[in-house]
Order: sequence, then C-alpha cells, then structure tokens
Amino acid sequence: MKRIFLLLTGGLALGLLLGAAPAFAAKPDCGENTGQKATGKPIPIGAVTSMSGIGSFKEADEAAKAYFDCVNDNGGIHGRPITYHDEDDQSQLDVAAQAAKKLVGDEGVYVMIGSTSFIECIANADYYIKQNVLEIGLGIPPQCYQSKNIAEINAGPRQSGIGGADYARRVLGAKSLVCSIPKFPGSDYSCGGLEEWGKKYGVKVTSIYSDPVSPDYGSLVLQFLATGADAIMIYGTDDTGARILDAAEQQDAAAKMKWTAPTSYYTVRFPHAIDAKYWNDRLWVNTELAPLDSKGKDNQNWVAVMDAYGGKSLRDSFSQAGYIGARIAVKAMLTIKNPNDINRNTVTAAIQNMTPYQTDILCQPWYWGGPGATEHNANHVTRTVTLHDGKWKNLEGCTNDADPGLANIEALEKKLGIKISDMAK
Repeated sequence: MKRIFLLLTGGLALGLLLGAAPAFAAKPDCGENTGQKATGKPIPIGAVTSMSGIGSFKEADEAAKAYFDCVNDNGGIHGRPITYHDEDDQSQLDVAAQAAKKLVGDEGVYVMIGSTSFIECIANADYYIKQNVLEIGLGIPPQCYQSKNIAEINAGPRQSGIGGADYARRVLGAKSLVCSIPKFPGSDYSCGGLEEWGKKYGVKVTSIYSDPVSPDYGSLVLQFLATGADAIMIYGTDDTGARILDAAEQQDAAAKMKWTAPTSYYTVRFPHAIDAKYWNDRLWVNTELAPLDSKGKDNQNWVAVMDAYGGKSLRDSFSQAGYIGARIAVKAMLTIKNPNDINRNTVTAAIQNMTPYQTDILCQPWYWGGPGATEHNANHVTRTVTLHDGKWKNLEGCTNDADPGLANIEALEKKLGIKISDMAK
C-alpha cells in the first residue's frame, strides 16, 4: 500500500477527468525571469519527506525542485542559484530527526521547503526553533500547525475533516457523524477536532480508529453502520478510500448514511477506482486547494513550470502546494537586495515579515504573521466537490472551516487584514 493517510491528493496525468489546460507553449514565470542561468554561490534549501514506510509523498518536493530549477535558469536569487536537498524520513521519528540534522547542521540549509510527512514535524519542530530555520511544507500532526517555526501550505486533516463534516451538517442535514481514521501519532488531532466541532454545533461525533497496517474493511464498515450515525467523515488516501467504499457498497452503506471525505480523495484517478455509478452524487469531498484544472493565473503557471521542469512527476494537490511553497521562498529571498546578505537568518526574517502571498490556488492569502506568531494555519478556507457522472463537480466555493480552535488564527488575520478571495476559475 503506497499511502495510509493524507490530507491532500494522489493522481495521474492532470487531464484525465478534470479537463486541465493543455501543455503550455508560453514561458513560465520564475523569479526574476532574466533568461540567464545563475552562476553565483549556491543557496541551500532542504526538505524532510516521507518517501517510504507508511507513506510516500514526494510530489511536493518534485514541484518545489521544478520551480527552483526554473528560477535558476532565470537569474536565480540575484545571481545565486538554489540547490535543493531532500531526505527520506522513512516514516520513522529517529530517521526524520537525523535527516533534519544532516540538512540543517551539515548542509547548512537556509530554509526547509516542501517537507511532507506523517511524523517529521513531531521529530523536528523544537530543533528548527533552536536552529532558527523555518519550514514551509505540508503537514498532518498538530506540531505542524502549533510551532513557531513551521507554517504549512495545506489546511491539514483537521481542517479538511471539519470542512467536510460541517457541509454535512449545514447542507445534508446531519445531526450525528462518525469520524474514521487510521491510528497513528497525531491522528487524534483530526478526530479530536471533529469532536470539538460537534460539541459546538450539536452534532454527536463517534470516533473510530482503525488498524493502519492491515485493516478489515468489511468489519470497519459494519462498525460505522452500527453507530446509526447520519454521516461519516472517512479519512484515508484515495487508494485506501477506494477499498473502504468498495466494502461500503457491498453493504449498500450510501443508502444508510451520508459519506464525506477529506481532500485526499480529490484525485483524478479516484473515480476510476470505485463504482462511480453507485457513488454518483453520494460522496462529498472537501478540497483544500484550487481545482487542478483552474484557469487562475498562478495555477496555470504551476502547470507551465511542471510541463517545462517537472518531468513525469504527478500533477496533483501535493504538487500545487510544493510549487506555492517554493514560490513563497523565492519571493521572500528576492527582497534581500544584496546577494551577499542572503543567509539563514536573513531568509528567516524575510519570510516571517513578507507581504502575504496572494494566489488563486488558495482561498485567501498565505502569510507567516510576523516573527512573534507561535501557531500557523493560513489555509483554513476550503471547498466542497461531489462525484457526478464519473467526474468531480464543484458544489461550494471558498468557505471558512467551522473549527472552534481557530480563534487565535482568525484574530491574527483580522489584524493583518486577511480576507477570503476566491480567484480560481
């Protein structure tokens, strides 16, 4: 099994189901766009990502590298090229810690971009604070959102789950809900968030934790149905999700409860992996980033960069997020006018104090919030889609997640003047 749980997506070639834009003939927009290769002193950037073990999430790294390669072909950062170093944490805490020390201590990276892992934030959040290095990646456990030195691009499983569950409450009329998730470090952050949300909005939430290694999908579905709940939020990647929905179909479970899922189900391959006819208009999925086929300017540039530099890397939401992280880092570093002044400390300060990054790939600008910010969740405004006629159909645009734990984040956004702005087309 390639992946056990994640909050974003897998995928195949972008055009299979979503009608994505064709390959670009136009030149992608990258950094200073000089058309000249950078030849100065390299700027080291790193990532610690799960590439083996219980997950493989390399698409964000590949997209970050593609954008950095494009920047290097267009003048780099005031003449200095970026070298990108990514390490596999093997889904193990000790390996993740060793990888971070190799990159930060030995390679001397200035910033971490694209890291995507079940456990990396758990292993390294405190270390990054001590070393004054920032990370912009894609996170799952709470440490990815409650650390002074980590700010993610993705909304995270807690936000995606609450977004989907609240759609079930507001639109589908659910008054009780099952939260199903594989048991791993930090998984209670996701279902625990749904339990907090349920208490606030009068929805009874029952959490069921499954075996992450060898689950019995048939028995799991019977557990769901035994609760008598109106709806379910079923965490899992698209491959495990397909197995669960197959088992659910055998029990005609779609007729007995409303099925919702986080953004990990939003892939171009997922409708081919299930009985799309049975699940037609019976599966509601929360999505954290813009539609993959969005004609928004930044999303179109992501496609252009990947066409030119991404090789065979998957064009999915991991890739979108890795591209955004790389673009944010480049934008921040270009504000440091003297190339000789670019180092870890100046890059950290530039990112912490940068102007919010406006992009059509997210529902509101991404921001750090200043050097004093101790928690980060800039992406918490999500969308809803459903499976219709074998394709994904957009149902609801940018909607703020009803997470009672967002009070501090929303207060900071009010101070910064951050507003929802759905630019995706």
